Amino acid sequence: HPMAHNRWLPAIDGNGLAHDELISSGASSAQIGETWRATVDHLALFDSPTEELAMLAPQEIIGAYYRQVGVVWDGGKTLAGG
Repeated sequence: HPMAHNRWLPAIDGNGLAHDELISSGASSAQIGETWRATVDHLALFDSPTEELAMLAPQEIIGAYYRQVGVVWDGGKTLAGG
């Protein structure tokens, strides 16, 4: 499935620089690794100078998982901006 991303420099199509652009990209192939599952009693998200993770405090913890994903992107195209 295509995904929309917000990017900063360089332009996805390689034509110069883009300060801000909306792009569409998807995976041309992917490989999924093993998934690990766990029970969780507490999750702490800490303040960061570049992220707002502390604002995403969990309301209910139902479990946790970890999965490795390897993706080859299809190159993408510019939808707006650039």
